[in-house]
Amino acid sequence: MPDDLMARARPILAQRGMTFRALVIDAVEYALEAPAKPFHLRDASSGVATKKGVSVQQINRAINENRMDSFRP
Repeated sequence: MPDDLMARARPILAQRGMTFRALVIDAVEYALEAPAKPFHLRDASSGVATKKGVSVQQINRAINENRMDSFRP
């Protein structure tokens, strides 16, 4: 655990009256229960591409598929 992150966590732990272990367990449970929000990259292209490239939709689809794979047991 980085020192600066632990320093930020200490006041929260004191305020909530909980241990660091309990905070980690809560965070992991939340991460496992919360549905992943799809990521959408905005189209920031300019001009006309001279070579065939990858569309924004293809990039977004690949990001979302890889993100979902990382959450599967």
